Amino acid sequence: MPSTGLTGSLKTMTLPDLLQWAGSGRKTGTLSLKAGTLNKKIYFQGGAIIGSSSDDTREFLGQFMLSEGIITEQQLKDAFDLQAQTKVMLGRILVKKGLVSEAKVSEVLRLKAEETIYSLFLWLEADFEFLENELPPGDQVLVTIKVEDVLMEGLRRYDTSKKIRQVLPHNGVVLRRARKPLPADIAAKKFPRRIYDLVDGRRTLAEVILEAHASEYNVCQVLFVMVQKGYLGIFEAASEAPAAARPPADTPQALMEAAKELIKSGDSEGALMILEKARKSAGKNPEMNALIQVAEEHFIDKAYRHYLPPKKIPVLKKPLETLMSQDLSPEEGFLVSRVNGSWDLRSIISISPLREVDALRAFKKLRERGILDLIDAQAKTA
Repeated sequence: MPSTGLTGSLKTMTLPDLLQWAGSGRKTGTLSLKAGTLNKKIYFQGGAIIGSSSDDTREFLGQFMLSEGIITEQQLKDAFDLQAQTKVMLGRILVKKGLVSEAKVSEVLRLKAEETIYSLFLWLEADFEFLENELPPGDQVLVTIKVEDVLMEGLRRYDTSKKIRQVLPHNGVVLRRARKPLPADIAAKKFPRRIYDLVDGRRTLAEVILEAHASEYNVCQVLFVMVQKGYLGIFEAASEAPAAARPPADTPQALMEAAKELIKSGDSEGALMILEKARKSAGKNPEMNALIQVAEEHFIDKAYRHYLPPKKIPVLKKPLETLMSQDLSPEEGFLVSRVNGSWDLRSIISISPLREVDALRAFKKLRERGILDLIDAQAKTA
């Protein structure tokens, strides 16, 4: 039976210290880290890292396949449809459909495992616990990575991320292509080429990240290098979106009590708004994070049952070109651009790099603003 060993937070014991502790102690078990509603795990056996997992949507297998240009959104959507019927793992479906080889799936799963681990070096706050002798699930693809190798790469990324933010200070930055052409050796590489092509002088950095279906670090690293080498320039370093209004001058406990009442009354979205604003000033608060998760689950359930049925097809009420001038958030812009009159809500959400709750909240706002409507699949084929 797994037993809880070391526990704490990254403020008292850093990730490098944790990794060195597990490696030098030849630990076997699972290091679980939680930040807000996100949970990531690193698996160890005899002090070596053998895998990782994450509930961050952008680190799912399908999103990695999209970011690498291996499959298209339509192919991922079709694979998810088949998965819903067969319950077969996504990787096996993609192989069976002839879209990728088994070797490629293994390669991407290994990359996915490594990227999840490296992403943790950019977490400033998180709670952790080490579960002795708890090994990964049986369907987990195992890797073998030395702790010292992870430390070197992770710390390199941490240092690089600080340099990146000096050039790309926030995700509201807009870039443009410079006169200096992209050299052939870079243009021949799929991922850098895709990122370069997404830069059009209009998209913000946040929008480029969403369109790329990739992690913020990987996209920003490519853009940072291209800016440094003169292939891209900063077109508009617009100030970051104005901070949300401060929550009422109540204690975190009072705000949580107010949120609980809203959840009981059925206003889970109102509860989320209170809790999200309160969390910014409350610091680490496990009870608040748990309450946010409850509110999110209530909102998802209510959205699907009442105003965003998953099998309804969203249709735009105005031409897409005219919507670009409206004040859409990056999330809303991404979702609107995937409304094609044939994909239902569930399909668009499934291929999106957004969390399910965030995609549903964006869709709700789009509908309330009269930007889109929902129709039955039968009405489309009639």
